Parts: sequence; structure tokens; C-alpha cells
Amino acid sequence: MLRLITLITSLLLSITAVAEEPADVTVNFIRPFDAMTVSHNVKLKIDRKQVAKLFHNEAFSMKLSPGKHVFQTSVGLSLGVPNVTGFNGARKFKKKFTLEQGEHFFKVDFKPAIMGGKHEIISVTQDEYDALVGTESANESS
Repeated sequence: MLRLITLITSLLLSITAVAEEPADVTVNFIRPFDAMTVSHNVKLKIDRKQVAKLFHNEAFSMKLSPGKHVFQTSVGLSLGVPNVTGFNGARKFKKKFTLEQGEHFFKVDFKPAIMGGKHEIISVTQDEYDALVGTESANESS
């Protein structure tokens, strides 16, 4: 009898554990057009793994597990306006985000600087994202 109770308890606990697994998080990125960085092809990394290359007006979406993630952008050697984008393209940008279940929206926006600008990842609302993606020239890849 004790074995039966133990077995039933184990089954109930395993069912509860499966039911409590967190749902996936969807992250959506858009890189709007910027004439200052026309030659930049931005590499997007999440948790040190390159997941996409974004050119102008390109969008990218993927699923992640909920929790803390590190987003990073970088650009290889490219032409740029000296002292604004830097002679070697743009500097790396890295930021930690804590993502809860559901959808999250980001834009990759270039911020110029004297010693080299950065392609920053900025959280936006779904309406802002939809307006940026809604342009006729936007391409989406996932």
C-alpha cells in the first residue's frame, strides 16, 4: 500500500513540474534605415552566440527561454564617417535584459559618438515596432 501511495505521489509531482515549465519568450528586432551607417552590416549576438546579421530595414525574431540574456551588436570593418562611426565601423554594444514570458520588441539604433558610435539595442513598444516594420521595405527573417 505504501508503494502505491509513493507511486501516485511521484506521478502527481512530475505532472505538476511539467505544468509549471515557463513558456517561451519571443524577441523581435528591427534595424531601421540610417544613412550614416549605410555600409554597416550589424551582427546580433544573444548570450555570445551570433543569431543574425541585420542590414537596413531588416527584422529578426526568435524564441528564448525566460530569464536573463545578454544582447550584443558589433560591426566588422566597414566604411564610416570618421570620428562619428569610427574608422573601423562601430564599437561593440552589450546589454543584459531580463525577459519574462510573452513577446518583447527591440530596435537596433545607431548612436554616434566622437570616439566611435554604437548600434544600441533599445526596448520599444509593440506599436513602435509595428510602425518600424510596417514600412514597405522591411524584410523579416527568423
